[in-house]
Amino acid sequence: MMGYFLGVDIGGTVIKAGLYRADGHELAVAERYGDALSPQPGFSERDMEALWQDVCSAIQQVLSSAAVSGEQVGGVSFSSHGKGLYALDRHGKPVRNGIISSDTRALATVAELQRDGIERMTYPRSLQPVWSSHPAVLLRWLKLREPACYDRIDSVLMAHDYVRFRLTGEAAAEVTNISGSNLFNQAVGSYDPALLTAFGIDEVADKTVPIIDSAQLAGRVTTVAAAQCGLRAGTAVYGGLFDVVGASLCSGVVDERTLSAVAGTWSIATCVTQRVIPSDYPFAWGRYCMADRYFVHEGSPTSAGNLAWFLRQFCENDRQRYAQFNRWVADRSDRACDIVFLPYLYGSNLSANLSGGLIGMSAHHEMGDVVQAIYQGIVFSHLVHQDRMLTLNSQVERIRMTGGPTRSAVWMQMFADAGNLPLEVVDIQQSGCRAAAICAAVGAGEYAGFTEAARAVQPQLHTYLPEAAANRRLRDQQARYLDVARALSGVNYASH
Repeated sequence: MMGYFLGVDIGGTVIKAGLYRADGHELAVAERYGDALSPQPGFSERDMEALWQDVCSAIQQVLSSAAVSGEQVGGVSFSSHGKGLYALDRHGKPVRNGIISSDTRALATVAELQRDGIERMTYPRSLQPVWSSHPAVLLRWLKLREPACYDRIDSVLMAHDYVRFRLTGEAAAEVTNISGSNLFNQAVGSYDPALLTAFGIDEVADKTVPIIDSAQLAGRVTTVAAAQCGLRAGTAVYGGLFDVVGASLCSGVVDERTLSAVAGTWSIATCVTQRVIPSDYPFAWGRYCMADRYFVHEGSPTSAGNLAWFLRQFCENDRQRYAQFNRWVADRSDRACDIVFLPYLYGSNLSANLSGGLIGMSAHHEMGDVVQAIYQGIVFSHLVHQDRMLTLNSQVERIRMTGGPTRSAVWMQMFADAGNLPLEVVDIQQSGCRAAAICAAVGAGEYAGFTEAARAVQPQLHTYLPEAAANRRLRDQQARYLDVARALSGVNYASH
């Protein structure tokens, strides 16, 4: 084995760098918290230069923590959030702030595209429903709202494409991420001019960059980048992974029998298939990191980010309170919760018009009752996605989950009970970094491909089995949750 492999995980807020051996053994992880910018309602942005500096700092820190020099790193790759837009001008400079996947500025644009039948035209080609933070939608929004920025665009990139560019000076789009952009034709496997025309952004045809595979050599660390981040100039840099794909790969998901679930800022359910399965429902499909496979996923920003918001606002962001939250929920686990929490602070998976909220509160309720409702509301929202995936793919035998909430045994049991399937928690805290490092190891030739790598680095699992009585109770409560959400979907909260 040729030393160590570095995985960089680019989330909506947290930037992580992890150092691993080719067998997946973790040496160290470093984190940097970047500020998400919200200059207007619905905007979720980041300063792209600050993002690069955070990546450099995280790399320097992880090398120092592991007592490893940049010379010993055999390759670098990435896991990053999907959607969003990180556009560069002809000088390789950011056109504007990067736009994060949770951005909702273009909701009106989405409504317009749906009303005019554009989504019906584009879906058969892209296999992507129209989402407010798709690069295609954001480019249309920029053309109409920020035409000076739009006209300066020379390269259309996504999050890890930008960081890879800063490391190598080479602009490219990695396939698992760009296949979820609404610029990409799933059947053909490339950009589609017909999609650009449908979104009214024909000019972008000259602004797209070459598409590369996940483990493809994308370039090498430049002398300038090496001086900034601590890696050796010439270090190999490989394509990377959409974080949904990274979570699935790190969980050992390679076929239809296991559904990959992520609980974090986003709630995500993902299946890996060998073909696109026909469906009347507009699922989001993409190219998996394995050449003969697709991935199909459902997701929304309705997961544990809502609990993190609650902690910040009402518990002074004291993370030690999570242990108390778990005790409160465990104490109430055998009885129904009469509060409904809608986990829609950052968006909804039922209606674009829905906002977050607590419904059904009375004076007798305590903080523990509210926390129980938050845990349950997040589970119920996740089940919206999971149930749809199970309808599409009847071969699923188990759920394999990653993400911050997996640290809570009581919450995982709730997920298992509500889903009524064995739930296997992956004993990996940094799945994004680890998956990215595995990607680099595959690119460097340590494995013949991702299938061999996934087999060789199987994670440890802790299994939660569903309990029938708890399933009935939680499903009854979910039905009430859905009734409340649907009733409120007709109320117009949004003024923008």
